[in-house]
Amino acid sequence: MSIYRELRRGPVTAVGRPGRNYGLSTPSNSRRRTDTILGRLRLRRENMRSRRCYSLPNRRRPRPRPESRDRRREVSSEIVNDTDKEEIEELEKELEEEKENSRIDEATLARLKEECLVVEDIELHVKENAEKHHADLFECTDRDNDPQLVVRRGQEFKLTLTFQRPWSSKDDDMYLVFTLGDEPNTRKGTYAEMKLEEGKDTSYMTGDTESKEWGARILSQSDNTLTVGVYSPPDAIIGEWEYAVRTVKVKGGKDENYECEGSEEVIILLNPWCQDDQVYMKETGDLKEYISNEIGLVFSGSYRNIETKPWDYGQFQPGVLEASLHILRKANGNKISSNMGDPVYISRALSKILNNCDDNGVLMGRWDGNYGDGTKPLSWRGSAPIIKQYMKTGQPVKYGQCWVFSHLLTTVARALGLPCRSVTNFSSAHDTDLSMTSDKYVDDDGNDVPQKNNDSVWNFHVWNEVWILRPDLDKRTRLTGKYGGWHAVDATPQERSDSVFQCGPSPLAAVKEGDVHIGYDTKFVFGEVNADVCTWKDGNPPKLISRSSNRIGQKISTKFPNGGSCGYYRGSDKGVRLDVTDLYKYPEGSASEREVVEKATSRGKLGHLLDDNKSGVEISIYDFDKQPRVGEDIIVKVKVKNTSSEKRSVRLRTTVQATNYWGGLIGNKKVATKLYSQDFLGQGLIKVYELTVDGDDIVRLCDDSLSMKIGAICKVQGFTEPAFESSELVVKTPGIKCTGPEGKVGADEEFEVEVTLKNPLPKKSLTGCKLEIAGSIEVTGGGFQEKHGIFIKHIGEIKRGDLKAFKIKIKPTTLPRKSKDRELNLGMASNELPDFVGNLHIELK
Repeated sequence: MSIYRELRRGPVTAVGRPGRNYGLSTPSNSRRRTDTILGRLRLRRENMRSRRCYSLPNRRRPRPRPESRDRRREVSSEIVNDTDKEEIEELEKELEEEKENSRIDEATLARLKEECLVVEDIELHVKENAEKHHADLFECTDRDNDPQLVVRRGQEFKLTLTFQRPWSSKDDDMYLVFTLGDEPNTRKGTYAEMKLEEGKDTSYMTGDTESKEWGARILSQSDNTLTVGVYSPPDAIIGEWEYAVRTVKVKGGKDENYECEGSEEVIILLNPWCQDDQVYMKETGDLKEYISNEIGLVFSGSYRNIETKPWDYGQFQPGVLEASLHILRKANGNKISSNMGDPVYISRALSKILNNCDDNGVLMGRWDGNYGDGTKPLSWRGSAPIIKQYMKTGQPVKYGQCWVFSHLLTTVARALGLPCRSVTNFSSAHDTDLSMTSDKYVDDDGNDVPQKNNDSVWNFHVWNEVWILRPDLDKRTRLTGKYGGWHAVDATPQERSDSVFQCGPSPLAAVKEGDVHIGYDTKFVFGEVNADVCTWKDGNPPKLISRSSNRIGQKISTKFPNGGSCGYYRGSDKGVRLDVTDLYKYPEGSASEREVVEKATSRGKLGHLLDDNKSGVEISIYDFDKQPRVGEDIIVKVKVKNTSSEKRSVRLRTTVQATNYWGGLIGNKKVATKLYSQDFLGQGLIKVYELTVDGDDIVRLCDDSLSMKIGAICKVQGFTEPAFESSELVVKTPGIKCTGPEGKVGADEEFEVEVTLKNPLPKKSLTGCKLEIAGSIEVTGGGFQEKHGIFIKHIGEIKRGDLKAFKIKIKPTTLPRKSKDRELNLGMASNELPDFVGNLHIELK
């Protein structure tokens, strides 16, 4: 494509190190910008004239990269005048001619072998390098044909060069050249040139991180072969690097450069095993989970009743690594810059590009229940089908919600080498005004004031944590190591940050200490996990009638880091759930926790108004003795206590309303409500009120989340302000029982699994039922159809109370070859209830 036509698609921007201006940043500097474009073209032409190129017979041309068509705009004629346009197009033609002229034909190459050193073969040692660099799980490194070299920065890898004769340090000047992008530049970190010499020191690999640089050394020589070690610095830009071997011939007193282009690209990733990399994890055993594990677990439901379902990350599946690099490039405007070596920037960029709100990113969120033109969020079982669909169509995939965004980010981050885990925060506050409180406004009768109730409390919200060391914050705060470690990142589009939908990275240490000025979006994250839930009677100023300091941020959960499958959560944390609440805040109600909240909320908009106002009566909603199940009636119990020293006259109203899982009310109908008669409570007396919620009404009025809000308001005679309390209620759906063969199975062995499920509704049939199976398996028969990596079979109607059993033939996938673990993830969708889920772990012989 013409460079001028590329230019007309959007402004050219600098891609150098942050803070430097290369004369390309603003349209007002248009003349300098045009000169810089022309200068770059002229420089490329001169460089092309000074070298001659040849390729090995097995050279694989670099893969074409998809071009962005989303954020490019026309450039006005004031920026590039007609004369410049003509010169740009003329230079482009010359470049194409020089590129063609620089290539050496076979006859010339044969003559050249008599005059200078010529490369005849380059051995990449793909498997050996991949194993040493913890990259051998990637499918592309283990395929029989055309394996791809994947290495990690900050660690040496080796190449073996074969020439037509032995290399001589006295007679032969030779260089290794690594380039990234279309316009490689040393200053931008996209060009490295290393001269190979005998006895060269390795100082480029020593010293502090900032002093380390690209380097190469000779490891051994045998006849016509030379084995060399190549070192990329621990802050190198990650991506698909091209390489060449340059030899020099002196002719007529001038050097002539001959470059042998490498047979393929070298993919360089982040390196959490390298002490000098910013993503280094000292507890390297945890990397079996946070980099290498493809098996995940989604925590959902409510903190009282935690539910789980499996997730297949698939970061090592074919095409996922290449797609992850493409997604990162797209987040960077389809250009290469030094930012792409910075894990802080990388994690923030991923939180932006994985939703579609600003850059036509990977996944489109939807929360209104209308999923007819896409996939229902509950139906996704893994990340790879989403990524592959996006790469195939180039359009955002429909649809996702928070757990899909989170587990998708985990896949891409782990593929790039960034330690990552998905985390569920139960009773998660969405603080829209950065008051760091979750504020609800009611009128005199306790009714919502819709125009002011922008904050909400989600039953659960899923985001990510990424592991990053922060030498930048060490220097800024003079507190060495305080803010390094886990950082919160969120790809779910909730609130804009720097004008786009992105969130984080926010150091968890800053969240815990209430240092909301440290990191990105720390105020917002603090509110999610540690906000007080405040109910205000509307006014100017508003008046506080209820304040709960221990409701938000409950049982913050992530999968137990065992490096493999861990089954389901059944009430016991052991080996399944890791509670990370203490990383976000001090123990609820402790002096330290209250001190931090006061410090943080003093920076919020309503901090000066947060004074408790007691009515003399306290309300609390009882926890349930057992988890409520769909199809059953539920009894809600509310306790009213007179804490004053005098007799009180009280009247309670309890209401249960259907909500979505993020706290929004569904319609105006109430699932259940009751206004009790007036009661008199003496000093210190307690009365418990009960409300029965009909199981059929729950199914009829709730959405797929089966979520409800319990609200209790109690008017106290003689007081203008009522007592108020609220809580969430989530009903559990039954799972799917799945049994398979005992013991291990062969890699190519077909086997049978039995699937059993039951309709829990006592009065209603389940219609439109279909089984959905995903994971590292293939369904080999039984009428299943494959779509986007999911095997689907329609099974019709299941009558009320019926038990259904199915036998299904399964075969494990051959990939990943290095792993003996396979997962079978099941779902059953219907028109009446949210998906039932099940899982079977399979171990290969």
